Amino acid sequence: MSGERVDLDAIQAELRERVRRKREAGVYGPDVAAALAHPLPGGGPIAADTDGDPIAVLAAAVESEVHYDPRSRKGLAAPVITFARRSVIWLIRWYVHEIVARQDRVNAAALRALRTLAERESVDLVARVESLERAAAHEAAHEGAAHMDHELFAERFGGLEAQVREQAAAFLPRFAGAKRVLDIGSGRGTFLALAKEHGIGAYGVDLDERLVARCTATGLEAYRIDAEEHLRSLPDGALDGIFAVHFAEHVLPGRLFEILHECKRVLRPGAYCVMATPNPGTLTVGAHTFWLDPTHRKPLPPEAFRFYLQISGFEPVEVETYNPSEERLSEDGLSGAALANARLLNRTLYGDRDYAVIGRKPLA
Repeated sequence: MSGERVDLDAIQAELRERVRRKREAGVYGPDVAAALAHPLPGGGPIAADTDGDPIAVLAAAVESEVHYDPRSRKGLAAPVITFARRSVIWLIRWYVHEIVARQDRVNAAALRALRTLAERESVDLVARVESLERAAAHEAAHEGAAHMDHELFAERFGGLEAQVREQAAAFLPRFAGAKRVLDIGSGRGTFLALAKEHGIGAYGVDLDERLVARCTATGLEAYRIDAEEHLRSLPDGALDGIFAVHFAEHVLPGRLFEILHECKRVLRPGAYCVMATPNPGTLTVGAHTFWLDPTHRKPLPPEAFRFYLQISGFEPVEVETYNPSEERLSEDGLSGAALANARLLNRTLYGDRDYAVIGRKPLA
């Protein structure tokens, strides 16, 4: 909503138009219409001007004087009835005078308050909303370290370029011959460059302006846009494949479900969706290295991520682990229980640091 203005006059006009259409269509029924048009004692009808300014209508009702004609037209008895009415009015006037005066003061105060609100520009409300949005965006930026140099972070913690290329190359056969593959979170453009070398048509989207500029400067196709927003803009079956490395852990599960749903929709039948993420099944990853990146939201266990793709409509869904830990317990010279324990610790503490879920959109 940032940047948009709330048009209160337009909202009010829309409400009036809806009421008008309903009244003309007879939605409220003849009884309600008759009651609205029936004059009140000493004044006009309830809905004297439903299409006009409600504050002005209220002002007219509050500020108008109440007129009551005590004269009777009952023939010979009229003078007596008229005298009786005037006598009763004179007797009760002194009793209700203070009550009426007090109510007049309350009505006048309420009317002044309503007029003040009506005259206040809608920009005040818009300014308050925009202020709240700025505060929320500011909080989100600090929570995810949005001002951090992500290009430098990728250089420091993203792994050697040659190693990243080798890991990405293992997934290229899934996209052989593809003309339009989307790399979500394309980063430094490693996969894009690799795909280009192998004759695969690929382009990327990323939120980091500097990383996008780095890709385009080397002749790669990349755009600075939110992944979900971009997916929603695509028609059904527009892509030949989707590749995303270290993207899923940056979004909350609910949003990831939406993104996976869109991924399936925009893929052609038989195309692959490959998403890789840190492997929390390796405890040194889940308890330590995963949290090096302040923009990470939650670790995704392989079993859960596979289930996410399955309920999104991908079938079959495979899980492949890769990037083995360099540090491991030595198993040399061990046997029996000691060897079994060392192997268990190696699998649990020093297993593969990443895994990929590979889902295929069904042909039918």
